[in-house]
Amino acid sequence: MSGPSYRDLSFEHKGQKVHFSLTGHGNLDFLSFSITGRIGHVYEVLQVPELIGNTLSTQHRVDYETKQHVGSADLNGVDLFIRRLVIAFSKKGIRRRFIIAFGVDLDGIDQECIAEAVSVVENTQFLKIVFYDAFPPKRRKKKRALLDQNLAKTGGISELYDWQSAQTSRPVFELLDGPPYANGEVHTGHAINKILKDFIVKSRIGLGYRVRFRPGWDCHGLPIELKVVRKEKAANDIELRGLARQVANEAIYKQMNAFKRWGVSGDWEKPYITMSNDYVSSQLRAFANLVERGFVYRTFKPVYWSPSSQTALAESELEYNEKHESTSAYFRFKFIDLNEKLLGDLPKKPTQFFALTWTTTPWTLPLNNAICVSSKFSYCLVQFEDEMKNPIRDVYVIAKDLVKGFEEATNRSLKVLSEISGQQLVGKHYRSCWYNELALPILEGGHVTTNMGTGLVHTSYAHGFQDYQLATNLGEKVQSFVDEKGCYTRNMGYDLEGKYVLGEGQTEALRLLKKDVLHTSKYVHSYPYDWRTKKPVVIRSSSQWFIDVSKIGEQAAGIIETTDVSAGESDMRNALTQLVTTRPSWCISRQRVWGTPIPALVDKEGKSYISKEFVEKVAEKIERHGADFWWSCSVDDLLDERLRESMGIECPNEELAKGGDIMDVWLDSGFAWHSARDAYEDAESDASADVVLEGVDQFRGWFQSLLLTSVAVQNKAPFKRIIVHGFCVDDDNKKMSKSIGNVVDPNLVTDGSLRQKALGADGLRLWVCLSGSENAGESKIGKNSLLDIEKKIGSIRNVFRFLIGASWKYEGLQPVGPLPILDQYVLSESASFLKRCSRNYERFKFRTVGNDFIQFTQRTISSNYVNFVRDRLYCNAIGSDSHLSAQFTNYQLALNLANVISPVLPHLAAEVLQNLPGIHEKKILRQGFAADACWTHELDPELNETMSIISELRTLVSNAAGPSIDISKKALELTLAEKAFDVLAAIQTDDGFHSQLCELLNASQVKFCRGDVTTVRIDESSRRFCERCRRHTRPPSAAHCPRCSDALKKFR
Repeated sequence: MSGPSYRDLSFEHKGQKVHFSLTGHGNLDFLSFSITGRIGHVYEVLQVPELIGNTLSTQHRVDYETKQHVGSADLNGVDLFIRRLVIAFSKKGIRRRFIIAFGVDLDGIDQECIAEAVSVVENTQFLKIVFYDAFPPKRRKKKRALLDQNLAKTGGISELYDWQSAQTSRPVFELLDGPPYANGEVHTGHAINKILKDFIVKSRIGLGYRVRFRPGWDCHGLPIELKVVRKEKAANDIELRGLARQVANEAIYKQMNAFKRWGVSGDWEKPYITMSNDYVSSQLRAFANLVERGFVYRTFKPVYWSPSSQTALAESELEYNEKHESTSAYFRFKFIDLNEKLLGDLPKKPTQFFALTWTTTPWTLPLNNAICVSSKFSYCLVQFEDEMKNPIRDVYVIAKDLVKGFEEATNRSLKVLSEISGQQLVGKHYRSCWYNELALPILEGGHVTTNMGTGLVHTSYAHGFQDYQLATNLGEKVQSFVDEKGCYTRNMGYDLEGKYVLGEGQTEALRLLKKDVLHTSKYVHSYPYDWRTKKPVVIRSSSQWFIDVSKIGEQAAGIIETTDVSAGESDMRNALTQLVTTRPSWCISRQRVWGTPIPALVDKEGKSYISKEFVEKVAEKIERHGADFWWSCSVDDLLDERLRESMGIECPNEELAKGGDIMDVWLDSGFAWHSARDAYEDAESDASADVVLEGVDQFRGWFQSLLLTSVAVQNKAPFKRIIVHGFCVDDDNKKMSKSIGNVVDPNLVTDGSLRQKALGADGLRLWVCLSGSENAGESKIGKNSLLDIEKKIGSIRNVFRFLIGASWKYEGLQPVGPLPILDQYVLSESASFLKRCSRNYERFKFRTVGNDFIQFTQRTISSNYVNFVRDRLYCNAIGSDSHLSAQFTNYQLALNLANVISPVLPHLAAEVLQNLPGIHEKKILRQGFAADACWTHELDPELNETMSIISELRTLVSNAAGPSIDISKKALELTLAEKAFDVLAAIQTDDGFHSQLCELLNASQVKFCRGDVTTVRIDESSRRFCERCRRHTRPPSAAHCPRCSDALKKFR
């Protein structure tokens, strides 16, 4: 990028040459004033900070201070000289800190010399290099947050959403927000999710849409309720709900501020809050439609039950511990009616038969109801070899394919006595291990396998899904003797009552049944845990509310088939289809307080009553009186005769109670397609959102609940497309964990800390762009990742910094006549790049945009343009067509690049637009992406051919020069093939010292001739070194080269 600027201001005074020069650096200027040829005195001149100085007019009072670093304190004329120098520069709008070094006699500087030096300054045109401080390569940590905040205002980021909402002529694009949970601080998962959504919002605005994005928060649920219960002692349910509401509101406030800090645009004035009266009442009205359609029912059946939360859970609320350790047990049940004839011709001996079972939930053994076998398998009658001589023969039934596995697990050998079919076992009976007088059946079970165990499956109707289905098919009554805390009830007797089934209860059960326990061991396997409490769950039957999704799932699968569900190029439709088609029912009731009520009544017999009209009445009451109404009202407040009759209620109100269940929180957010749209003018329409975007974990959560409820109520998908993103890991691919200490706080990424540099909102956004987009896998973040982001941000800023500086005082004029080939090339490449970005934005390929942007700025602009155009920009006469063309091109590049990267880096784009000279919109995304080049100059028809030849020549020159030869001070002798000669001859319009070909190859002189093949030879230039442009282009008798001489005349 650009280095220090140098200006020679030397003059003659009384026949003696006075060396006077100015060198502009990034943070200050350095002036040298010497009559003696030596330096003996150094002063520092301090002025107001340049950011302030740039805003002052030339009429503002000049304030400065001086500090002497070297030399005499009372040198004659120095104070006057500095004073007049500062005033002269301020009249030119330049107020910068500078250091001035003097080389004068002890007599000091006479006033005539001072006057002449000041006159030189006053009559010299200076390039005011504002961008060094106003647009530095890096921002200080202390200024980062304030700068982002100011840019959000001045750059129009804060008001962008409202501005585009008022553009009613634009087509509408709707992004439906999957709400984050209103609990706790923001984390990197929030950053990926919300910033990716903002990429969609801003890119669609840039593409000409009017975007609808109403941010939401999921407020109900167990984590908040547990937090309240642990900290506070609520007197009643209403007080508990009030405390929970306070926790949620505090989290919403913090998270919303963080999202705004990251530059996220949305309808922040009207977010949807799932605990609000409006949302709850709207949700209940949608739920009433489910009730009317017959999808909602209440029954007693097994569900995943969390003893730690004391509530039922849906599959989506589970996480699986792959290292859970269970106690496995081989257990025997004694047959009642198995005949000794099955043993064949064995010697007669007292014999008893046992069904050999295996279980990893031995706490369910006292709750056994049946044993299942398969008529398709062969079973062996076996005896332990170490028991062959016992007076009583104990014979065990085990599947033939599992005999060897049993021997290996128990380290005991078996003797196979005979073989029978599974069909011979079906219909037999065995004695209950808990109730000795009770005979229980051997049943056919379609779920029996020979993958592991014994091929005889211990069955407990209340504690297994397949077990329950078997009981339902047989018309058996199902009872549960495990309570809400996961403890045995009094029905199980004194020894087990009140004992936790996954702890001391299981240990006690095995002790009581030890005579029939053949072997126990520890078994490590995947086991479901409550995702909130991180504690294991059990399968337990209880009365719960369900939605029948068997038919809905089939319909949803058909919709998924025609819907784009993807992460980048990965088609993820099968993952969602598999989940919605294998879910026969959805348990929607939770036994808690902080949530949306399931409006139902229950009589003394446990019968429940619900209807569409009843639910709608509760919705109306909540809308009018608040979401706590259900907990404060009486049955009389809810029921009238018409409702009693329509619901088939015959008992008096006194025998009715309000249901105590609340809805699954996934049902809250699942109705967002309906309840979050209330703020729109066409809220009643059946329009589907264009896009939803969430993490890969939402296949088991929000994607399902959103789709299933919409299909159930309105027979259509609530979205047209699903975009999936991944999750965060550290630089070593380890999951984020507070205990490990590898959690990255996004606020520290933006604002910095003692150990972390402040990358600003755009640093965080660039990380999301490059790591979190087009990817359903892992997004790395850590020290190394953030260091890489810092470097990339710095390189992007440096490119913009050059473009802004190169556009100094540009006022929008377009050069007359054809642009130089170099400018044509970069503008043509820029136009292609802009169109490419627009296409990728259309396809939500944000990582592709980000990588393409970095490559384009570093290669096309920095390497292939800036490195070659800087000589023309620095040395050609200001106002000349060639210089104007360079400024015009740099301005176009800066403007269009800032516009196109606005969705990803809005603060940087705003900073560029604020600092870029010229007449243009200073607020981001007000004019779109400018996908078509906003210039009218025709391109050279041979442009592509010319640049192809130049690229080949640059390679040859680079190979010939190596790292040690500075080509800019050399001459190139080219031998060109026929076609190349004709093409390049058109741009070699002068003597070969200042031609376009010299610029394109960055050489002092270029000569060429025809030949059979293209070759390059490096030679010395035929001219001398020019001190101004630092090329060998000066005729021997001249002070400067012709180009510099012309430029200096115009300067002075």
